[in-house]
Amino acid sequence: MGTRGQRASTRLPRTTRGQRTLERILSNAEDVFRERGYDGASVSAICRRAGIAQGTFYLYFANKEELYVRLVEGLQHKLIVRLRGARATGHRPTERLLHAYATLLDFISENAGTFQVFREAEFVSPEIPMRFYGAICDELVAVIREGIRTGDFRDADPEVVAYGVLGVVFFLALRYVMWGGGAVPDAARRVGADLIRRGIAGPGPVVDDGQGPPTVHAATGVPEAESGEGAEATRRAILRAAERAFGQAGFHRTTISTITYLADVGQGTFYLHFPSKVAVFSELVREISRQFRRRQTLAARACRDRRMAEVAGLRSFLRWVRDHPGAYRIVREAEFVDEGVGKWYYTRLAEGYVRGLAGGMDRGEIRRCDPEALSYALLGIAHFSGQRWALWEEPGRPAEEVLPSLTEFILHGVERAA
Repeated sequence: MGTRGQRASTRLPRTTRGQRTLERILSNAEDVFRERGYDGASVSAICRRAGIAQGTFYLYFANKEELYVRLVEGLQHKLIVRLRGARATGHRPTERLLHAYATLLDFISENAGTFQVFREAEFVSPEIPMRFYGAICDELVAVIREGIRTGDFRDADPEVVAYGVLGVVFFLALRYVMWGGGAVPDAARRVGADLIRRGIAGPGPVVDDGQGPPTVHAATGVPEAESGEGAEATRRAILRAAERAFGQAGFHRTTISTITYLADVGQGTFYLHFPSKVAVFSELVREISRQFRRRQTLAARACRDRRMAEVAGLRSFLRWVRDHPGAYRIVREAEFVDEGVGKWYYTRLAEGYVRGLAGGMDRGEIRRCDPEALSYALLGIAHFSGQRWALWEEPGRPAEEVLPSLTEFILHGVERAA
């Protein structure tokens, strides 16, 4: 099969007829991946949809993964071409960066179906999104470096800022394009653009309690049961085993027998507590959500100023991703296993975020804007930063090393103060 996530080595057709066949395979494969997900799609289903024999498929692709990578590479190429055009527009670095931001939002709206297919890439192979996002970031970094050179932008780490911009884009698109079924509203786009330019800090004086970073509860997704006996203890043992199995292998490669083996219970006992593998996965997401939200509340509780609470929450989040990558994989995969619970996870986070941000706006700590759009923009920055700096971390560069640049970007944006 070859290395997972490897670049596609599509056989190039030599005739016009062959080119049409290749395009038909790609177009129909995109539909099948979107409808069934990567693991639910099969070569035979793609061939039936495209109206070709399986032997014809293998003239162009070695396997399903190579076809999937080819779709992602095609999306990446089109997007990079658009971004390079955006970089050439505008006289000042701020104009070019905001044009790139708008271009990304427009491109996702115009290619929502393909992006829905791409969003599952991290569960096919981490190398696929690493290459994709890395290529986009290279385009953004070039603009950011130019802005730093000319004195228009603050002297922050360009790559940290670039991944922050990506987070704003992709989570606004998640909320309004993927879930909302339309384009990102102009008001929400302005929230993202203003965050990139000026950050979220309001005009009020900063209230520093002088306590330093708060102590954060370090629990995993599923806590130990308080009682060592009874049905609740068994249920929690199953959930802990499921967290371990799903976190390591993902949903589709995990079996109920693996979970029961790790929990040291019989399959009959499993079905007394959960009717299916999807059911235990969904309950696990809810349990992780409860524990994570409690952790974040504790991290921010000692901060009297919402701006400081944002810093504390971000630090806590990066540590959580670093310490519990399996739990983070589970909540990221949730949307592709049970769409309802996956959406619920982020909606629940955003609802709490909105309340905290609205309070900060009332006190002058956070610049006033639509708190829902801002909550998704900030969730996106946290997600992309956690993915890049805690999951894909470089040797010798811990996630907390990027916090100063990340904090500067979130609070004050890219533009240098006048």
